Amino acid sequence: MPKHWTRLDRDLFLYRDSCNVYLLRYGDRGLVIDFGTGAWIDHLGEVGIDTLDAVVLTHAHRDQLCGLYRGRWPGCPVHAPSGERELLEKDALQQFWSSYQRNGAPPNYAAPRLPLPTVSCNLNADSETIIGPARFCAIATPGHTAGALSYIVEWQGRQLAFCGDAVHAGGTLHQPYHLEWDHWTPSGALAAWHGLERLGYCHFDQLLPAHGPPIRHRARQSLKATQRNLMAFIRAKGSVCAGEKNRWLDTEDMASGARRVLPNLYQFGGNGYLLVSEKVGGLVIDPQRPDMDQLRDLMHEIGLRKISATTATHYHFDHSDALNQIRTEYEAAVWLHPWVARPVVDRNRYDLPWLPAESIVPDRLLPETGAFRFGEYRFEIRPFPGQTWWHCAFDTRIDDRHVLFSGDNFQPPSRWNGTGGFCSFNGSRFSAGFARSARAALELNPEIVCNGHHIVYRFAPSHYRRILRWAASAEQTMSALCPSKSWLADYEYRSLSFDPFVSQARPRAQLDLKLTCHNHSNKIRQLQIDITPPQGWRCTLHRRRSKIAGGRHRALKLSVHVPRSTTPGRYLIAADCTLDGQLQAEACVAIVDIS
Repeated sequence: MPKHWTRLDRDLFLYRDSCNVYLLRYGDRGLVIDFGTGAWIDHLGEVGIDTLDAVVLTHAHRDQLCGLYRGRWPGCPVHAPSGERELLEKDALQQFWSSYQRNGAPPNYAAPRLPLPTVSCNLNADSETIIGPARFCAIATPGHTAGALSYIVEWQGRQLAFCGDAVHAGGTLHQPYHLEWDHWTPSGALAAWHGLERLGYCHFDQLLPAHGPPIRHRARQSLKATQRNLMAFIRAKGSVCAGEKNRWLDTEDMASGARRVLPNLYQFGGNGYLLVSEKVGGLVIDPQRPDMDQLRDLMHEIGLRKISATTATHYHFDHSDALNQIRTEYEAAVWLHPWVARPVVDRNRYDLPWLPAESIVPDRLLPETGAFRFGEYRFEIRPFPGQTWWHCAFDTRIDDRHVLFSGDNFQPPSRWNGTGGFCSFNGSRFSAGFARSARAALELNPEIVCNGHHIVYRFAPSHYRRILRWAASAEQTMSALCPSKSWLADYEYRSLSFDPFVSQARPRAQLDLKLTCHNHSNKIRQLQIDITPPQGWRCTLHRRRSKIAGGRHRALKLSVHVPRSTTPGRYLIAADCTLDGQLQAEACVAIVDIS
């Protein structure tokens, strides 16, 4: 019996690498589906394989193929979906990484570190390709990537469905955050559902996924269960307050293009608010650079000469990237809630969407929970996670009206989906995020809610009670879709992350980084880390192995030495994480820009 391979059927074997690697054997030759780290190459002799005729990839994620650019080329042709070409060709992949972090959700959460120009991206959906003695019938099953394919292969009298990460056992999906192609719509999940619908039209005897156990019994029922859970996920993306009434507040249009909300409160540009104090001048909330001309026009129109302070409800650049400009132009102080400040004090520290282009160091940190004053106004402030974790809200009385400034959380039901959306990459949470903030709003019971994106509306408790019910339902939906007992272990994009995410350095430099691993389960887990730096670089990991208690995290320190001969450019460092013996190859990366 082979030691490292599992026999699934006649001439069908499984090797558990960073992904499931499947081998089709015919005599002393073989075909392999998906590659992983390539460790399986050393054990082909166990199953009598002398020659590989081809490797076929289902999709272009690091854990599926990293061994190909880590020196484990199999000595045979490698075929990939044609829709993955932009993740494998040099110029396109270089463009992906050079533009990373400039906007919101990236087009791929686990893009390869290095190009693979010798891989043939020649497999097309709705076509058949003869490879060796097998016919690969390709079906588009997007989701984890837009170009992912599944393959129906008839082998030894049975129909096998090699489905990549389109399905996981138990009606679940491996790391479902990959379906979040943007920060609010269900477009990736809809595409994934439709791919499974197409796959379900075909006959198959076994589903052979890239992660988790092969599905050899009741395979069709498992696929249908995954579709049901996907549809629940799609509906969760639909609305946080379905059926609620709109309660827009009428505002007064002004010559400057701004809008008067109350006698001393104005909304300008896309997200900004100007609060006027008779004592100390103006407080600007959520300013973005494109709106600074309108702010100047508004100040001229109302005769305001001074801005004393500026702040933001959350860190996203369309709510914060003019904070430094206002500080410089008006000699105003930047005040930030600690949660909002955390991602922007050093904008290179975390792998987050919608970061401002430059760091923002506040002049004053506001209380995490408590009160602060601006002239005659007394504000109460608290964390207000939802669309993103790094979010706050604050309320005060303005012209005898109770007003809550709540950024991009909880819009009227006709705007988007009643919120600025949820996604893992944005740090969204359900009971710990949306529900926490909805309860805070219900306790405050304001009269007026001032949000970003021209949204001002009248508060109604029924609206926020619907959000509470949605948050509970959405968390149950996510739990059903995730394979682990702790859904965050599968859904949290940053379960393993480098700090800082982006570093600047010169040749001969030493970089000191931390690698943090979160244990979202309730049991102790055994952790092992291995670092893969760019070729020729040296890395010293001060501690490779550790235990992490349930619900805790562990930070491991490492030093990276940049060689003298390194040319300017962007380089990536990867971390392999083994948790309780299960390898996650290149589970996260860090970027190093060499000048």
